[in-house]
Amino acid sequence: MSTFFRALLCCALLLPSLARAEIRVEVLGVSGELKSNAEAYLTIRDEAARKDLDQATVERLHRQAGPQLREALRPFGYYNPFIDAHLEGEAPQWRATYTIDPGPRTTLTHVDLDISGPGAEDFEREQRRMRRRLEEGQPLLHSDYDEAKSLLASAAYAKGYLDAHYILSELRVKPSDNTAEAVLHFETGPQYRFGDFTIVQQDGSRKLDDGFLRRYVPIKPGAVYDPQVLLDTQFALGDLGYFDSVEIVPQRDAAVDRRVPLVINTTPRKSQRYEFGLGYGTDTGARGLFGVDFRRLNDTGHTLHIETQISEIKDEALVEYRIPLGNKAGELFSITGNVGEQDYNAGTSYLRGVGIGLARSPGKWQRRYYLKYLHENSNLGTDTVIADLLMPGLTLNRAELNDTIYTRKGWSLFGDVHGGARNMASTVSFIQLHLIGKAAWPVDWNRSRLLLRYEYGANSVEDFGRLPASQRFFAGGDESVRGYGYQSLGPKDSEGNVIGGNYLTTFSGEFETPVWKNWGAAVFLDGGGADDHPAPELHYGVGAGVRYRSPVGSVQLDLAHPLDRDESPVRLHFGVRIGL
Repeated sequence: MSTFFRALLCCALLLPSLARAEIRVEVLGVSGELKSNAEAYLTIRDEAARKDLDQATVERLHRQAGPQLREALRPFGYYNPFIDAHLEGEAPQWRATYTIDPGPRTTLTHVDLDISGPGAEDFEREQRRMRRRLEEGQPLLHSDYDEAKSLLASAAYAKGYLDAHYILSELRVKPSDNTAEAVLHFETGPQYRFGDFTIVQQDGSRKLDDGFLRRYVPIKPGAVYDPQVLLDTQFALGDLGYFDSVEIVPQRDAAVDRRVPLVINTTPRKSQRYEFGLGYGTDTGARGLFGVDFRRLNDTGHTLHIETQISEIKDEALVEYRIPLGNKAGELFSITGNVGEQDYNAGTSYLRGVGIGLARSPGKWQRRYYLKYLHENSNLGTDTVIADLLMPGLTLNRAELNDTIYTRKGWSLFGDVHGGARNMASTVSFIQLHLIGKAAWPVDWNRSRLLLRYEYGANSVEDFGRLPASQRFFAGGDESVRGYGYQSLGPKDSEGNVIGGNYLTTFSGEFETPVWKNWGAAVFLDGGGADDHPAPELHYGVGAGVRYRSPVGSVQLDLAHPLDRDESPVRLHFGVRIGL
């Protein structure tokens, strides 16, 4: 026989052994959670695709299936199931079938719940919740027993009973008659309270005054020991921006009269923070940013922020000196100064200003009261406006977001009202209102989301011709009405130059869905316009785009089609969305 035919014969003999070994596993007779748990317990199912399977191994796995299935049914109260197990086939293909009759379900016939100790009366609510989970005469479910047991332990820790423990905790099951008893005996021990706390600042360029930091600590010595207050303290100090880390260490061994002293260890951030950025947006063109924060200018936490932004349409420099106030992060008094230049479709505006502001957060709304002086020289179309404005104002913000970078569920509201009075350091009398509302709704299909936005602005002004460009309303662009150029929508002068209006309305609806990894797709409808009438003429744009979810936000590339006939058929929009 030739060498070729010998090799061919060897290959033919080896083919059966090279075939992929496989076990088909079926679980019948149960559904839902019972079936899912049964399949999860089966080792034969996990090993079904092993390459080294042989008959002995498969038979061993098959023998283990019965006990595993019985164990899988017990958490649901089934202790006497009937399991019909069949194994068919031979190497390399097998079929294992398990038909389950779960049998009678175990009933919880008695619940022995007892809470003793000095704090027993503090747990009446928890007892009611536990008895609703462990109700006599109801089918046994192990998860209900586990949740009831942990509920009491968690509540005790939250109420300051640090020594609380179970004297006895048993779930006594009698498979012979399908009954069970739950026995939970709990001892609360004494209630602990907060002792004094010490704030330790690790070596840094400048240490902050201890009294200044204590303003932000919600821990009150003598109050009931509450772990949530410790967590609130970490957030409160961390949100100030002075520390890289905040760690709270309870000194329980040093407790006197059940008052637990605390040590708050802080690690400082660098005293300066520099920020550089380069980017591109359809509205701004190429842009760059340089910023610096000076932290800890003194021991009472004063800071200085300097920022410069340069782009093809807008240049601006800002300086802000911040003085912390109150007992919440973000509450402060600020002194600002800025200079800027912005190009509009119809001309250019040059401005400079100074201002003071007071930020407060008395409730869920963030408030900022401010007084700003602005000198602006605007050249729009055929008009030149030189304006001086002294503007008192109020800004309100509130947001409820599940994620501040990529929001699938939540909403935000922004409102601002300000104005000026002629002959009171202003060249024109006016009042301006600006409102923005945004919302995100999760769509279960493929973790998609629906994004909605509405914006409205209005001016009440005695002489619109005296109002500078920064106080007029324009529409169009990436964050307004896609499909139209940046600030290209609004009233025009006699030569067709867009000079802005007294009223603004824009809105948007967008459906976004993930496609692959961090990539997604979106479709949208935008509408809006700026006008001299309270109900502006609306312009619409529709389109679709690509999304990339990055650590800094959602990078967007959109193709938008304006529905006005005299516009370009399609416009490209590029930008980054953070949050909503």
